[in-house]
Amino acid sequence: MPDKGEFDLRPSNARVYAITSGKGGVGKTSIAVNLSMSLARAGMRVLLVDSDMGLANVDLLTGVSAVHTIEEVLRGEASIFDALVDGPGDLTILPASSGLGYIQDMQDEYTNMFRTELLKLENAFDIIFIDTGAGISAHVVDFVFMASEVLVVLTPEPTAFADAYAMVKVVTLEKPDLPVGIIVNMITGDQEGERIFTKFSEIVSRFLGREIYYRGGVLADNAVNEAIRRQVPLATHKPNTAAMQSVRRIARNILGLKVARKRSVFFRS
Repeated sequence: MPDKGEFDLRPSNARVYAITSGKGGVGKTSIAVNLSMSLARAGMRVLLVDSDMGLANVDLLTGVSAVHTIEEVLRGEASIFDALVDGPGDLTILPASSGLGYIQDMQDEYTNMFRTELLKLENAFDIIFIDTGAGISAHVVDFVFMASEVLVVLTPEPTAFADAYAMVKVVTLEKPDLPVGIIVNMITGDQEGERIFTKFSEIVSRFLGREIYYRGGVLADNAVNEAIRRQVPLATHKPNTAAMQSVRRIARNILGLKVARKRSVFFRS
């Protein structure tokens, strides 16, 4: 991992995405890891931030060992550059720790410190993904609002559908101009993903009066659970599976959306 002096910190066109979900168990972190790796392998400078304090899983899914974590940075025990680790496939990871209720209880103080530290990295990367915790607690939503686009992951299950709607509602009420993209995971085919999104979009339009965007669907694949058990990314374990091909299509979608910006895209006010 390069030290601070070796990073290219010239102004970049970085775009920040929060990958989130209304409920756990929808494959959010797996998508975050494999999507990040796909874009890194396409030549982008990609940072994946694990902001799920207390239940951090990015390190488990990538097989990396963190020497330092963001919690140590916030306690002044390490610099944010010290906390960055090399992940698989040219990906850079900012890890968190599990089981730290103290950090979660910090709320506003923690969030403001997190913003300050991440601003130091803005120009070192082209794309930054923030893998949030699940749900719509204030702790999760704070990280969602740091992004320039929210990617909400849902599955065909009715509970995931309802909880994803709750997340979109929170975003709409608090940050109506924040773009929301939808990723439908664990689908049986592309038509199912498009059908679920159409139904979801109609409900959002009717009751919230806003537009959302379909960023793609990910096919159900037994190889995903196998990769998780082995603690390796699917992109490394079985890169040609149906699920991984779906993720690469979403990556191409995001690459097509990435536009140059002259001002900071971090932390919309």
